[in-house]
Order: sequence, then structure tokens, then C-alpha cells
Amino acid sequence: MKKIEITNKLLIVLAALTNTVCLVLTILGKYDSNILVMLSNYALLILPVILRKFKVNVSDLVELVYLVFVICASLLGSVLHLYGIIYWYDSLVHYISGMLTALLGFILLIDFKKFDKKSYAFNITYIIFVALAVAALWEIFEFSADSILGGDAQKVLETGVMDTMKDIICALLGSILVSVCYLYEYVNNKKLLITNFINGLK
Repeated sequence: MKKIEITNKLLIVLAALTNTVCLVLTILGKYDSNILVMLSNYALLILPVILRKFKVNVSDLVELVYLVFVICASLLGSVLHLYGIIYWYDSLVHYISGMLTALLGFILLIDFKKFDKKSYAFNITYIIFVALAVAALWEIFEFSADSILGGDAQKVLETGVMDTMKDIICALLGSILVSVCYLYEYVNNKKLLITNFINGLK
């Protein structure tokens, strides 16, 4: 079994256990968190597994990127209340999401056999747009969830536009950081984090 596959399984088990403890404590009245969010976390954690059952090709690396984001955003942020405890945590999550989705862009390029080492300008443009697309889809999801469940994840009561734009900008900055690292390694012919990540996908 691959190391990444083992890591994914451990992350799912640990996240599910943490989620379950919080859910039980909330039901018993000893903890206060959103039960609907906790119930949805189970589905989110096993989504890649479900997709594979329907013959959708989800690589272990894509699953790892996805799980890290779900754990940071939903479990740590919402269930364990880090969004409220640490005022900059939301921005950090979106910054990390920008980095992760930029890496996802590289994964998609290679999976669809569109990656060309010499086309670094196209590669950078592509991964930045992937990060922005994911950020926009996430904001649509938050807005829809708030509308249906009556929450306020987008801080509509304050100014939803401000929160949405801040989140997208943070994701953009995260993707730009990955792009700058990639460009530095390409121009200087260095085999560091991004290059090793790309080579590991081939």
C-alpha cells in the first residue's frame, strides 16, 4: 500500500473520530457545534471513495489535497470553532486552499497529458485559474448553504461582498506563491518542492 494511500486512510479515520466525539458531546449538551455540518462531514470525508465506486478516477494525491482542505475548512474551522477562536484562521484556510488548488491544477495538467515543461507561462496561468475557479465555486457553495440552512458563513450580516472578495483574494495569493516557486525552480533549473511534486505525478 502506498504511503499516500495510508496517509489518506489515517486522515479519514482521525477526522471521523474527532467529528464523532464532537457530535456525541453536542447531542449530550456538553459541546456546542452545528450538527448538520458534522453530519455532512462524514459524506465529505468519503466523497473520493464514493466517486471511485462510480468509476471516477480520483488519484491518491488528489484525495490527499482534498482531505487536507476539508479537515482545515470544515472540521477544524467549523466544528472545532477555529474560525471564531483565531480571527485570521479563515484567511489562512483560503490562502492554503489557493496553494492546494494550484497543486491540483498541476495534477489535472498531467492527468490530461497537457503538461509541457517548456510552457511555463501557460502552466502558471492554468493553475491560477483553477485556484480561482475552485475559490468561486466554494463561495457559491457557502452562499447556497447559508440560504438553505440559515447560517452566516459568508458574514452577510456584516458585508458578504467583503468576506467573499477577501476569501478569493487569499486563494489567489496562495496560487501565486506556488506559481512563483514553480517559476523560480524552472528558471534556475532547481529540483525543489514544486518540481519534485510534479515529477512524483509522472
